[in-house]
Amino acid sequence: MKLQILILFSSLIGLSLGAGGGIGGSSGSSAIGSPTETENTRLFKKDQSLLLTCDYNATNVETTWKKNGTEIEPNDHFQIHSNSTLNITSQTESDLGEFSCLIKGPGEEEKYFYLVDLQLHKHLPKSTTVLENDKLKLSCLVEGNPHPNVQWLKDGEALQPDENNTRLVFSANTYNVTNAILLIQPILKSDYGNYVCLISQHSLHLNTTTEVRVKDIYAALWPFLGIVVEVTILCAIIFIYEKRRIKPNLAQADMDDINEQKNAADHSNETEVRQRK
Repeated sequence: MKLQILILFSSLIGLSLGAGGGIGGSSGSSAIGSPTETENTRLFKKDQSLLLTCDYNATNVETTWKKNGTEIEPNDHFQIHSNSTLNITSQTESDLGEFSCLIKGPGEEEKYFYLVDLQLHKHLPKSTTVLENDKLKLSCLVEGNPHPNVQWLKDGEALQPDENNTRLVFSANTYNVTNAILLIQPILKSDYGNYVCLISQHSLHLNTTTEVRVKDIYAALWPFLGIVVEVTILCAIIFIYEKRRIKPNLAQADMDDINEQKNAADHSNETEVRQRK
């Protein structure tokens, strides 16, 4: 009985492991991704102040600042200082866009800054597994204002829409960012590799990567076949064990019958002898 319980427990473990052979992707980090600011491209931070300096060596100069091509008039929101610095006292979404500055004087060139909003809401999973001839859909959950540029790479090579390759389809994500979704259908073994969603917005850059694994079309059958083989072996073990356990009992029963018959015969012979006397 103990052996049967042990075998049954082992079979349950085996079935659990076999069922675990399904297809799926391991999830990566879901933390929000933010790039590192540069001198010319700044990230929007609501209600926080922002300083933009046209020339760090300038003092007591007259500077013209523009927002999206329109000259900025100093006020409580936009403060222009004599060291060529523009102070945005409390950022609002209306401040997003292009800023430019020009220090009045010979040989000065206009300098540009960009205030943008850029967020990667979720990274791609570390790995993605699909069956051959199935479809692969990778979504880059990036949001930005203005909309960022998205480029997909496979093993370092850029993927481009191609009229001769209708398997590759690029579309916008839920945030209306162009090319943020990559669809490959049907998937082929040659599509195995590392896929990168490369995000750029002026001088800011973000990326997220997944390793795509392509399984054989019959791969889903192997866990099932493994379970069948395992159950068959376990049934054979139980059958052999039961057969060996029952055989000694039958032999003992036959021996008991023989002994009983022998005792009965001896008793009958003894009775006959006594009667003759």
